[in-house]
Amino acid sequence: MERSRRGKEGAAVTRNVQERLVRGLNLNLANMTSLATAYKQAHWNLQGPGFAQLHELFDRFADQTREYADLVAERAVQLHGTSHGTIEGAVKETTLPPFPLEEHREDLLLKELTDRAGVAISEIRRGIDGSEEDLPTQDVYIEIARGLEKQEWMLRSHLTG
Repeated sequence: MERSRRGKEGAAVTRNVQERLVRGLNLNLANMTSLATAYKQAHWNLQGPGFAQLHELFDRFADQTREYADLVAERAVQLHGTSHGTIEGAVKETTLPPFPLEEHREDLLLKELTDRAGVAISEIRRGIDGSEEDLPTQDVYIEIARGLEKQEWMLRSHLTG
């Protein structure tokens, strides 16, 4: 009797952990979607002496960030959840601030993108800390943290030049 009761409690905890992980993954999916579209917004509207290099960089970062969105979305479904990958889902759940739609100046776009990458990294690191019970999810977060931190470093390097 004791063994069967522990088995049921363990299954309930697992479901609770899965539900919590899926919520976190969806928050980060929203952030990746928001960050990827911010990179594209900057890519399309950029003006300044560093145009050619930054235009290409922002496009590459948008592609990378969409890959990160794919990783978290697929992980949520692997945990028997649902991914909220629409624009509406991103708007509802993102923790990133709105991107300035009318901005064209490269220094201000770099600053805005650097700030957003920093917020996204903070949320991903919370995901790392909150997924210790599920190493595959934690591994997804670690991979994304590594990539976002490199993006943020490269953006910041353009600001200090």
